[in-house]
Amino acid sequence: MGCCGQGRAALRQAMNPSPAPRAAAGPAERRVLVHYRANAPVAVRGVASGRLYEFDATHPTLYVNEGDAAALLRSRWFERQD
Repeated sequence: MGCCGQGRAALRQAMNPSPAPRAAAGPAERRVLVHYRANAPVAVRGVASGRLYEFDATHPTLYVNEGDAAALLRSRWFERQD
């Protein structure tokens, strides 16, 4: 079994951390409430918006851009909160 550092590295790779062009945030931006299931802090860059999201044990749930949420939810580390 790998250590948590390997899990974070795999998550970063799955999220494609290369900077994406920033989309202009407008009043019609759709957001999704996403919950991070681990305790170790992680920062991920949204693939659609280019925004940086920082999750940790004290702030495991954040609203994220709908396009970014789609990529996060494909990982086992995140789940949608309704």
